[in-house]
Amino acid sequence: MCDRALPGERFLGRVTRKKDNYAEVSKVKTISPHWDFVDAPCEYASDCGGCKTQNMLYDAQVRAKEQQVRELVVHVGKFSDKDLEFYSIMKPIVPCDIQFHYRNKVTV
Repeated sequence: MCDRALPGERFLGRVTRKKDNYAEVSKVKTISPHWDFVDAPCEYASDCGGCKTQNMLYDAQVRAKEQQVRELVVHVGKFSDKDLEFYSIMKPIVPCDIQFHYRNKVTV
């Protein structure tokens, strides 16, 4: 798990904490950015932490978040993505009409 790294991005990182089944990593340097990388429209995005995927195209954000939920349902919820019940539980994420100016979390 690496804060500030986008899914599919290649980077050099430093392990900051090890657990039995995962490690926490801090990103040191980007080797190749995410293929849907864009400059974040908010000047505080890189420091704040409230909008961790703001430097991805919005469609890519939605796809990444849907994949994250899908992985949680499989790994934490113990559902099989090969089971028909899985598809009755997982519905596609509906994109928001308003992409910006609705978030209210700021972490400094």
